[in-house]
Amino acid sequence: MTLYLKLGGREAMVKAMPRLRARLEQDPCFDISRLQKEFERCDDFTEFLIFLVGGAPFYDGKPISELLSPICTCKDVYERFVDHLVMVLLAGKRSVNDENDLRQLMATLRPQVLDPKPVAPIMVYSVEQELISA
Repeated sequence: MTLYLKLGGREAMVKAMPRLRARLEQDPCFDISRLQKEFERCDDFTEFLIFLVGGAPFYDGKPISELLSPICTCKDVYERFVDHLVMVLLAGKRSVNDENDLRQLMATLRPQVLDPKPVAPIMVYSVEQELISA
């Protein structure tokens, strides 16, 4: 069973966003004004979390660095964000394995959020072998 199903699926993830927002607003380490739109409607952040925990086969929204870098400015703040996320998503159904799985997933994202590297452009060619863009 995927972590997505253990957490309660899409409905549970969408319902968790207002609770996460409330926790982050109460924490003086976070200025969530930049994520306001993400919490007001089911948007890229929610869709990314659904993808991350195994609920969607692909994600084509904003990069996670663009979503979290404005509020997670250092390793300590990022870990604090993960603590809030764990508390909200696993509320009432805490299992050590599920918590470890979620923390591990978030740990793999930490470098992309805190120190995103630019991606080199990919050369794209037309059918006639003429350069379209780089």
